[in-house]
Amino acid sequence: MNNIVPYDFEPPATTDIQARPFQSERFSLRYIVGVILSKAWRAAGVALLLFLLVIGIVSQIPRTYYAEGAVLIQPRRANLTRVAQPDSVLPPDTSAIDTEVEVLRSRGLAEEVVRRLNLYDDPEFNSALTVDEPAVFYWDWPVEFAIELPFSWNSLWPFDSKEAETTDVTDNSVWIDRTVMAIQQSTFIRRVGLTYVVRIGFGSHSPETAQKVADEFISAYMDRQLNDKVQLVERANGDLDGSLSKLRQEALDAEAQTQEYKNRFNLMSIEGATMAEAEVSNLNRQIAEARADRAEKDARVTEALAQVKRGGGGADTNAALTSDTIRELRTREAEVSVQLAQLTVRFKDDYPEVRRAQAQLNDIRDQIQTEINRILSSLRSEAKAAAQREASLTTSRGQAQNGLASNNRARVGLVALQQRADAAKKIYENYLTRASEVAVERTLQQADATINYRAAIAPWISPDPRMTLAFATLLAILGGIATVLLSEFWNRRLRSRQDVEQEIGLPLAGVVPDATSIARLPRRRYPAGPADHLVEHPFTAFAESFRNLRAFLMLSTHSGPSKVIAVTSAVPREGKSMTSLCLARTLALTGSKVVLVDCDLRRRGVTKLIGESDVGIVEVVEEKFPLQRALVRDSKSNAWVLPASNKRDIPHDLFGRPETDQLLRNLAETFDYVILDAPPLLGVADARILAAKADRVLYVVQWNKTPSSAAQAAIEILQACGANVTGAILSKVNVKKQALYGYADASDYFNYYRHYYITNA
Repeated sequence: MNNIVPYDFEPPATTDIQARPFQSERFSLRYIVGVILSKAWRAAGVALLLFLLVIGIVSQIPRTYYAEGAVLIQPRRANLTRVAQPDSVLPPDTSAIDTEVEVLRSRGLAEEVVRRLNLYDDPEFNSALTVDEPAVFYWDWPVEFAIELPFSWNSLWPFDSKEAETTDVTDNSVWIDRTVMAIQQSTFIRRVGLTYVVRIGFGSHSPETAQKVADEFISAYMDRQLNDKVQLVERANGDLDGSLSKLRQEALDAEAQTQEYKNRFNLMSIEGATMAEAEVSNLNRQIAEARADRAEKDARVTEALAQVKRGGGGADTNAALTSDTIRELRTREAEVSVQLAQLTVRFKDDYPEVRRAQAQLNDIRDQIQTEINRILSSLRSEAKAAAQREASLTTSRGQAQNGLASNNRARVGLVALQQRADAAKKIYENYLTRASEVAVERTLQQADATINYRAAIAPWISPDPRMTLAFATLLAILGGIATVLLSEFWNRRLRSRQDVEQEIGLPLAGVVPDATSIARLPRRRYPAGPADHLVEHPFTAFAESFRNLRAFLMLSTHSGPSKVIAVTSAVPREGKSMTSLCLARTLALTGSKVVLVDCDLRRRGVTKLIGESDVGIVEVVEEKFPLQRALVRDSKSNAWVLPASNKRDIPHDLFGRPETDQLLRNLAETFDYVILDAPPLLGVADARILAAKADRVLYVVQWNKTPSSAAQAAIEILQACGANVTGAILSKVNVKKQALYGYADASDYFNYYRHYYITNA
């Protein structure tokens, strides 16, 4: 192993194979049939349980008779106190009819029926009269059911049996309360669609009692409605008589308060408020103009100061450029400069004429600078004056706004007083009109309902055996369907090429069938299970699946064969170690030099399959143990295995060390293939490091077990660490069950080509 050429472990940027487009067959008819067949026993058990449960419950329901009558709500009755009736009366809304329905269901009406018929003396409704008999519980359904309960009805009441024995039966208040509750549970009141008809039904063990109670409900409702209307008119008449004088005085007082308020705040007209608003508006306009003027002058000052800072002395400002004085001085400066230039050419600098011209030029320039300084001072003064004018206008506007606010607050108070006065006056007028109408209403009242038909015994009883059977069958079918759907879609699992390519976005590298589904594997004969069976029976479907995997590895790259191949999975117990060992043996049986490295230091799957060893990869890396002595030869296939011993604690970050990289380089130089049995990706960091170091990564997914969410999470980890994931292996496929789903995989057609293989050990 000398003169080792450094091996480049940088993973390729992209994978060699892309998943081919796959038309969705997820909800094909064959797939649906396969799902149903695979879960038929579970669905049948749930369906049978629901069917027997419904039949058992309904079989305990005794016979119940039902009587029904109806009343017609008539909200359009004419008001007999009015001489002229309107041509049409608007129908009431739905809430008015629903209110009458709730009145029929009220406890007060039920108590009145109990008192009229003395139902508290009937053992059917008063459980105190039948303490030793089983209780009957009524369901408030359209058909009244009664269920015999295996305990005393008194146990459901807040009174125990001892209290029932000590309570005086003549104390009707206690028994009436209990009877009213039983009556309400047995009463059925329902509005018919959107009509004004309300049905009143009652269920009882006795047909005579059912008819009698239903009729009494109708009569009690009619009497109560008429009595309520008469009492309401009498009460209204008394209230109106006592309220008229009080309302009249309140109207006069409210009007007087309104006039007094107007006089106090000088609100006889709104002219003052209008002037205040105009004043505020005018001030706002002036403030806007003053603000613009101040901004303009501030800008001119800022520009001049900036020019001075730049060294121009303020000569380039707009005010200086437009000044007539400066313009004249500039003209004189130009003339003197020309004269000086001519003299300088003809005479020397100390010549009197030259010196006089130079002095005159300097004087003109001093005058220009003085004028510029005066202009700058003027600009500052104008800016300051504009700011003072703006501040003055702002102060004036604040004072005007305060006056306007006071005026507006006073007007708000006036509005409230005026509304109060108008309301008091209108209420008084309405009461005066109503008092004259109520005076004649007392003797002209009539109920707003009529009896549509009296109660009669229905021609059917409950429960109906046909309806019970149909309901039980329907519930059983729905329960079976729900069982299949929940068990199938509660946690999506990968079963086919389509699932692998669509859910996790990888090409399917191979399908490894479950050896136990195609052959018997006695433990004594095959200690390593399918791995030993693969060697002794190389023409089985299980062995052929790994030859297909070898062909995939050879044909799925365009840059030559890759040596370092990592095999990993998302979670433990997905057949990763068995797949690694079988792949190593398959490659070795073809004449390739193969070494299998057990990198799963926690579970040591490969080491347990081939036999324990005293030394392994940890000793080679940490203790510099000779690699030749640590390698174990697989006698069944001539492959070499670098195991993981169990005599040491798991070292920290073993696969991230340079020594491990050197070891992998040595193995890659010596062998044709280096297969790394990596730990699972979710939960173990070593798998990410090994995936990044490997030339290619094979991702193992267990058939019908690995959830798609876990598989996707592992793929994201591989992408994050830059691994070159070649493809996914679907392991432990039960070919017989897989064929039920109808996927377009090799295992789907196992029954067609099974004669090509040896299926018995």
